[in-house]
Amino acid sequence: MTCIIVGGGSAGFQAAMTCRTLRPDRAVTLLDAEKETGYYRTLLPQFMVGALPEEKLFFRKEEHDPLLAVRTGVRVKSVDRTSRCLTLESGETLLYDRLILAHGGDPYLPDILSAPPCHGIFPVRDLTNARKAQAWLRDHRQVVVFGGSLVGVKTAVHLRQAGFAVTLVVRRGHILLRALSPESAEVVETHLRRLGIEICVNAPLEEIRKKDGAIDGLKAGGRWLPCGAVLVAAGTAPDTSFLMGTGLLTDGELLVSRGLQTADPRIFAAGDVAVISSGGEKVSPNTWPQAVSQGKLAAENLYRTAPMPHRDLTRINAMDLHGLAMVILGPPVSGAEVISHARPEASIRRELFLVDGRPVGGALIGDIAAAGTLHALINAERPFTARDAGLLRPRTENVIPFPEQTGRREALILSPKRSKR
Repeated sequence: MTCIIVGGGSAGFQAAMTCRTLRPDRAVTLLDAEKETGYYRTLLPQFMVGALPEEKLFFRKEEHDPLLAVRTGVRVKSVDRTSRCLTLESGETLLYDRLILAHGGDPYLPDILSAPPCHGIFPVRDLTNARKAQAWLRDHRQVVVFGGSLVGVKTAVHLRQAGFAVTLVVRRGHILLRALSPESAEVVETHLRRLGIEICVNAPLEEIRKKDGAIDGLKAGGRWLPCGAVLVAAGTAPDTSFLMGTGLLTDGELLVSRGLQTADPRIFAAGDVAVISSGGEKVSPNTWPQAVSQGKLAAENLYRTAPMPHRDLTRINAMDLHGLAMVILGPPVSGAEVISHARPEASIRRELFLVDGRPVGGALIGDIAAAGTLHALINAERPFTARDAGLLRPRTENVIPFPEQTGRREALILSPKRSKR
C-alpha cells in the first residue's frame, strides 16, 4: 500500500515532495483532476495578459522517481475508510495506507454567469481556463473583473498594466473585504483608481447582455458596464462531495485538528479544503503560504503518534500593486482595538488589530517595514507593549519598495535592522 495525495496544487505537491524526502522507501501517488499540475496559480493573471510565458508558471521539475506516481485528469468518486480504498470516477480502485486530502475547491460562479452558456466569461482559477482567457483577451480589450479578492485585485492591476480598460466589480462592502479594514481598503482603492481602474463596490450582479453568443455587457449595482470579457475571481467552494457519508464531514465541512488530522487518524487534509478547528474556533487561512506550510506539515505528521500542531494560522500575504507595496498580517476582527498610523498623501496606512491587548492581525499599506517582526509578534500571542508600538510607525525615509518581478516564485518579507542597545 502507499500514501495517496488528492490534489496537485501547492499543498498537494508540497506534501508529496515532503513524503518522498522523509520516507524515501515509501511510494507516493498524487492524483489531480486537472490535466496539468505543479504550477503557480498566483501567476495566472500575468500569464493571461501575456506578461509571463507559460513555462514560467511551473514549479515542478520533471524528474524520474520510480516511487512517485503523478496521475492527472482523474477524479475521486468515493472514499471507503474501512477498506482504506479510493474509487475513481473511472471505476478504478486504489488502496492507501495514509491519505492526504489537498484538492482545494471549485471556483465560485454566480448563477447569472454560469448559465446559460456565454462566451467570454472565465474563472481565474486553473490553467485550462487561463489559456482560453488569454486567447479571448487578444481581441477583447474591455474587461470586467468580478470579485474584490486578492486574486481579483491582482488580476485587475495586471490587466491595466497591459493596457486593458478595466472595471473591478465588488458585490458587497469594499475590496479585500476579508483581508482589510475599510480604512486600509480605501487607500488601496484610491491607488487603483489612479492607475485607471474603475471600481464598483456594493454592486451585486443583476443581468448580462449578449451579442452573437458572447458577453457584451454586465449590469451590476444598477449600472450597465460594457465589456467584451468577464474574469471571475470571487473565491472558491471546497469540494467535499466525494466525502459525503464517510464520517469525515461536520455540517459539510472537513474539520481537522491543528495537526491537520481528520476524524480518521490515517487521513490528513491541507489547503483550501481543510477547516482547522482550534480552541472552539474554526479557521480557514486560505493563502498560498498557508497551503505550502500545511502541505509540508500534513506529510510530516502522517506517521507520528502525536501529530505536531500547526503553529502559524495567520493569513499573511504580500504583493505589490504596481507601485503600492502591501503586506496583510491578518484579517480584521469584530470588536478588536485598532492601532494605526496613516499618511494619506503618501498612500501609507499601517494598522494592527488587538484583542485583549494581543495583536491578532493587521495590514501594512505603502510601507511594509518591520513586517516580519510584526508577524512574529502576532504568532507570539503576547501583549502588545509600548516598545512594540514603535514598530508600527511609518518609516517613510526607508520605505521598502517590494517590487514584483516576472516569474517571482515566493513572497519575501523584509525586516528592518534593529539597532544595538
